[in-house]
Amino acid sequence: MASKTAAKVDPLDLVAELIDTGTIDTVYRDVYLQRARTLMAGVFSNEEFRRIEAEKSELATMPVLLGRALEKADWPRVKELSSRGEALRRSVGASQRQVEVARGIYAVTDVKLDPFSPGLLPFTGISGKALPAVRTRAVDHLASLERADASWKEFYSERRAALRALKVTVSESPAATGGVVSIDPREAAQRALQAGDMKSLAKLADTLMAAATSVATAAAASQATAHATVEPEQAFGDLLTTYSDDTLREARRLGLAARRLESRTEIAPLRRYAWHPVFSNDAGRVSVKQVELPAGTPEGFRERLEMLMIHPLVNSGGARHLPRLVAEDVLVEVFPEPKEGEDGPVSELLTTLGLRARRAVPRIAIEQALVAHGADVLEQRLGLDSRVFRLVCIPPDVHLRIGETEGWGSQPLWTHFDGYIVMADGRLRALAGGEARFGGLFNLIGISRDYDSDRVISRFAVVRRERMVAW
Repeated sequence: MASKTAAKVDPLDLVAELIDTGTIDTVYRDVYLQRARTLMAGVFSNEEFRRIEAEKSELATMPVLLGRALEKADWPRVKELSSRGEALRRSVGASQRQVEVARGIYAVTDVKLDPFSPGLLPFTGISGKALPAVRTRAVDHLASLERADASWKEFYSERRAALRALKVTVSESPAATGGVVSIDPREAAQRALQAGDMKSLAKLADTLMAAATSVATAAAASQATAHATVEPEQAFGDLLTTYSDDTLREARRLGLAARRLESRTEIAPLRRYAWHPVFSNDAGRVSVKQVELPAGTPEGFRERLEMLMIHPLVNSGGARHLPRLVAEDVLVEVFPEPKEGEDGPVSELLTTLGLRARRAVPRIAIEQALVAHGADVLEQRLGLDSRVFRLVCIPPDVHLRIGETEGWGSQPLWTHFDGYIVMADGRLRALAGGEARFGGLFNLIGISRDYDSDRVISRFAVVRRERMVAW
């Protein structure tokens, strides 16, 4: 895409705004970084950034080298090192601002959690009271970008409108759900205790007990009625796409096949049992054994549901993973699972992403490859807008629905799934699953982001970005 910007606008200022907006509007973070790289390329390239980083490392070792030369009275060496050190100091100092900004696009390894997703606020490091200001900061950035970066004006306008329409209220009530962002009642209780506010603490205790009773009652009702179902919090439209002949032809070259996922909305109401901070450690939390599964649902599905119940799951965009299970069109790698000892098929997609193999590649390397090359695959190869679509590791619900007909989950290996488990301390563990010995198709686990065992393979899919948004 073109990189035309308004005159007299400092590209570094635009890049900094893009980076910061991506940490707030996290599902589109890779898009903001994509645009930031385009704008930054003509100002301070990735190669220049790596060179300066190497010079900083060399400069850090200079005192040791000079000390050794002094001890030996090696004056020619002292002169050489001193001159080199001064040149490095000037070079590093002259690029300090560029390096600081560039680090936010050329050295990204973290995953930002969506502060507006239900239940994630306690893990973001953002206080509940600060949340409206965070939203306003992103809206202001987007307004500024809309004025300065004309070729992307429509995108900035759409994201600004979406954020402005988001209802952001800070409530200490555990009943806050859906698009309403609530502070963890435990955090509120701790604050009340520290402040000596016994009245507020008593009210919070009443609220927590009432909420626990409500969920326990709902579980009992589900047990009592064999075919009882609960309507989802809101109705979601299908995610259907008509791919052009050119897109389908190029997809086949890359090793991707078009698949239409049938709606599974009969199990979508189970979203109501998804992890919530109020019940993360309470006796009032519903046991997976108490949940009545819809008729025809395999009993093995309880393992997958239990993971959704006892852990907060997020997708690679940092938003809550609460699958809609509507009808959906995807492009996906559908190769048979490799048997033990086999590497799995090498594809043009794998090569384009710069990945050396399917097995034994850690998630952090996969995510970096997707950030660096995913947009190019979508736009230059498939002719798809990367602001509408996203190339990801196959999402767990997509793997489950396609795997039923493709026979996946029959081999002693895990498949990388899009997303992460958020641990109690805020650390992320990458989602994987499908291991035949541990539940097969329904198996879902969390692994370290740097886990590079040959028991894990990668499988990719192109999905509509809309499926990843939690608000």
